[in-house]
Amino acid sequence: MIFIFLLLISGSFAVKAQNPATPDFTWGNASYFNINTGESIFFDETEIKLLQLDNHFNKIKIGTDTLWLKVSRRTLPVTVKGLRIFVADNKNVKTLTSDFQNHGLLTKDALICISDVNQPLLDVNQYIFPVSFNDGFLWNTEEDSHMFSYLGLSEWISKGYYRSHEGIDFDLHDARGIQKHWIVAVENSTVVWVEDKNLYRAGKEACVLLESTSQPGIYYVYKHLYNKNVTVKKGQKLVRGEPIGTIWGDEVWGHLHFAVVKSDTVPTYENRYLNLVNGFPQIYELYFQQTYNYSKNFTKGKISFGKLRSLNGNQKNAVAFEDYSGKGWLLGTWNTADKVESVEKGEEGNVRLKKRLFEGSKAACINPNHWYDYEINVQNGVYRIRAKVGDLLMPSWQKIDFEGVNAGTWTLSEGEQKWTSERIVKVNDRKLTVRIYVDETNQKPAGISEIVFQQAY
Repeated sequence: MIFIFLLLISGSFAVKAQNPATPDFTWGNASYFNINTGESIFFDETEIKLLQLDNHFNKIKIGTDTLWLKVSRRTLPVTVKGLRIFVADNKNVKTLTSDFQNHGLLTKDALICISDVNQPLLDVNQYIFPVSFNDGFLWNTEEDSHMFSYLGLSEWISKGYYRSHEGIDFDLHDARGIQKHWIVAVENSTVVWVEDKNLYRAGKEACVLLESTSQPGIYYVYKHLYNKNVTVKKGQKLVRGEPIGTIWGDEVWGHLHFAVVKSDTVPTYENRYLNLVNGFPQIYELYFQQTYNYSKNFTKGKISFGKLRSLNGNQKNAVAFEDYSGKGWLLGTWNTADKVESVEKGEEGNVRLKKRLFEGSKAACINPNHWYDYEINVQNGVYRIRAKVGDLLMPSWQKIDFEGVNAGTWTLSEGEQKWTSERIVKVNDRKLTVRIYVDETNQKPAGISEIVFQQAY
């Protein structure tokens, strides 16, 4: 009997003293773990178990708590049991697109990032935001080209190629071709290469690759630099915050394309995006000095959808709601791309809403409802609101409500757009909701290109 008792005690101690799992890799204070459904890892004596995947959502048990977390393409971590957790990638997001090698760090069902909530993801004494604030740079986090953003068919790369965005873009159109908003070294690092030969027909672009000094094998890609203003050269040692150059950009938009890569071999320019590290929460933290949500609110505004990127900082406003941005589409597990379609014609654009989205691609999905809700964080009160509806390229049908108040039903021809009449609505839940009903037969899309609203009192 004593022998059995001792065995039970020793077994109980063994469970409590589980050895922490070894991460697949780390970046700063964050540890990344590949994990299969049904598998557990231990971090600081807390068990983390992946229970289930539902498209881009992941059901995870953390100690005694169970949460559904979506892949953090632009979503912030959660804090549970003293841990900070986000899902960096999963197999369903990876299989949406053709760029499997860019998702190469994912080797199981999901890639989970875990860190101690009492430590920053990246120590601000070692790391800095990649764009200098000296000229008043402001980041609104709204670029459609965010981490792993589903960009759809991209046949300019190759025939039948579907793309997810390779890192994070920062809108710098006001700095295109001038010495403004200098791009800086994220941390102490070494210049691996500077590529500026024949990148684009304009002959003005450069791309720079840095390797981390503190963590060899972590690389930083800086693309769309203006080659005349690049200040570094191959082999140069850089300190945190040291200038690298300024922006050129493509033919219609000036921006920095920034990516973090983990590789056992030195990336070439052609393979610069293989094994991308999802570091959106880290970059968010470097800018805002926090990783918890703050809620952005509006009392008035004009929201444009699908517009030419140079005119709106590539804010297509096609993405799912995030509290820190204060606006977005309410989408569920059914939509693995976590966004809606958008179209562009000249300088104008609109989001295109259908019962079935992204048809003919691996991102194809069916909305279980016959409507879409766009939500805006506002103060409680009375608001005046109207919207511009219709599709720039196709005949459309749409019915629209503002806070449950009907604003009309519109059947429009190809390229035809109409403003709804202004409606006066009352908000009691701090959410101004625009509901667009769609054709349940999927014959005609609904379109919306602009919302204008203002608090009346």
